[in-house]
Amino acid sequence: MRIKFIIIYYLRYAWELAKTFLRSIKLLFTSLLPFTGLTIILSIIQGLILGPWYHGTEVDQLHFLMKDMVNVQTGEWLKMPGGQNPLYYSRAPYYIPQLQNPLKWTKDIGISRPVGWHTENAGRLTEFRNLYRARRRYSDDPSWHHWIYLSENKQPLNESWNEDPWDKAFQELLEHRDKHEPLGRANFNYLTCRHSFLCAFWYISGPALVHFTNEPVNQSLTDRPSRKRILDPVSVRVFELPLKESVIPDAFPTRFEQMRSITASNSTYWTTRTAYSNFEQVSGQARKVLKGYEEKYPLTYGMLAKAEHKLIRLIGADDTIIHLVPQLVSFLAAAVPSRSGSRMWREVQLWWRKRQYEKSTKGNVQRETDKAANDPVAYQLQYILDSMTDEDKEKFGKTYRGEVLLERLKSGLDKKDWDGREDIIKQLEDAFVP
Repeated sequence: MRIKFIIIYYLRYAWELAKTFLRSIKLLFTSLLPFTGLTIILSIIQGLILGPWYHGTEVDQLHFLMKDMVNVQTGEWLKMPGGQNPLYYSRAPYYIPQLQNPLKWTKDIGISRPVGWHTENAGRLTEFRNLYRARRRYSDDPSWHHWIYLSENKQPLNESWNEDPWDKAFQELLEHRDKHEPLGRANFNYLTCRHSFLCAFWYISGPALVHFTNEPVNQSLTDRPSRKRILDPVSVRVFELPLKESVIPDAFPTRFEQMRSITASNSTYWTTRTAYSNFEQVSGQARKVLKGYEEKYPLTYGMLAKAEHKLIRLIGADDTIIHLVPQLVSFLAAAVPSRSGSRMWREVQLWWRKRQYEKSTKGNVQRETDKAANDPVAYQLQYILDSMTDEDKEKFGKTYRGEVLLERLKSGLDKKDWDGREDIIKQLEDAFVP
């Protein structure tokens, strides 16, 4: 009995302490509400905006991955026997390799993962972690630099009347390097960020430059003559354009000058940036989304954001607990449920579409058995053929390459056992264990 009374006593004591603590929190909350009210309201709205936005980026990543892989598989059908996938050709406007295959981008720029590295997540194939640059002999200057230009446009400089000034500046940069840099344009690749899996997963929007450099490991004197392969860690930095800070003192550089100052072989400007951080990139993209809402709704959300900012500056609460704690708690309280709700709604939509598709194909024996009609690679190849007129086909078929490719496409589309999805899944599985 005595033990029972002791337990009851301490439980009551703990309950009284809890009530006292909750009263203190309530008193603190109500006393600070005049200063934090706008922050709480604004943070809840931002959470309701960014929760679905973040889930949308995750959905886009999966969609872009499949789209990129379908394009690669389509290119395999358009190559000559024993030849190279035409997607990998260096072509106008830049005449440098464009990164097309998200599973092999590390190999395309000359870096690799460590021996034994593997994953079961396609997203990890794009990560800037565990990257290494191999070299076999000791060098007095073992440094290595590589750049990827990220264009905002799907087809850079494709329309002369509507050229993107940053795409044009990058073309000028490559021409300048051909004349004044030892490597010329050899250490450059480019990406078109519109609907790109790599850009989506990196949370980088064009125009931007991504810089890769090795960090040579220290070697002892006994290691220097060895021919054994040396793996230097690779660090990555992102330069989103235009730059916020000036690279040329007391001057406002042009787009070309900004790019040239960053990428010049004798430039050390890249050292002013910290290594890539996924959290910072996601935060940066989220700020752009919120900025867009301010511009789109200036009399509602925009006015609320400006009022909250002025109030916080007026009371001097920037970067203080009074401001950060209500902001974080309110944001998470809205963002987490809204993201989960978006995910559930997405699943309902997918279920409904699948159900409608099954209804439309039920009883249609030809559609159920014809895999080519439902295969994404076959659909894209058929689209290519349909976009060509009879005159185009006749003219193209008179060449050896055209005759071979047209015959290959026609015979391929006639077969019934299309397995484009299975081929893509097999490539993903092979990439998980390099």
